[in-house]
Amino acid sequence: MGNVGDGSRELKDGIAPFLLLIPFYIFSHETRFDEYEKDKAKLKNLQKEYGHVKDKLEELLNEGAISEYTRCTIIDMSNKVLEHIAVKYDSVREGVKAVMGGKILEYEAKTIKREGVREGIKEGIKEGIKEGIKEGIEQGEDKLSRLIAKLMENNRPQDVIKATQDKQFRNKLYEEYFIGK
Repeated sequence: MGNVGDGSRELKDGIAPFLLLIPFYIFSHETRFDEYEKDKAKLKNLQKEYGHVKDKLEELLNEGAISEYTRCTIIDMSNKVLEHIAVKYDSVREGVKAVMGGKILEYEAKTIKREGVREGIKEGIKEGIKEGIKEGIEQGEDKLSRLIAKLMENNRPQDVIKATQDKQFRNKLYEEYFIGK
């Protein structure tokens, strides 16, 4: 597999299983938290690493390899892990969070998902209404067609004309011929 930053095809094709590991990458640095707290240059290097991770997530997002929801979730989970593992190391915690997105993105990802769900529900309702209207029209046409056929069978062409113009008369004929609602 290529290096994280070289944009190799293997990375793009094989990144999906590793995305879930990004939040736990900080564990590989845990033994050096004391150093990072005391040495700003080392902390800067850690921030650079996380900057690279964040840039790679942006690149994957722009290429369509991951969704905004996935990107935000990975960043959010990374920050949550960092909050717990670096609880005693303010510089490490704040330094990495500053690179990964500042405050824990509580839920920018969840907000995006909720908005998506709401939009989906709205679209679903709209589609359902359209389908319901279409079905209702089809049922009404079928019902009227059956009535017209019965009236023609019984040699009542005048009632066909009246049934198309008078709803009350039409409903009376539906009952007369036992044509369902």
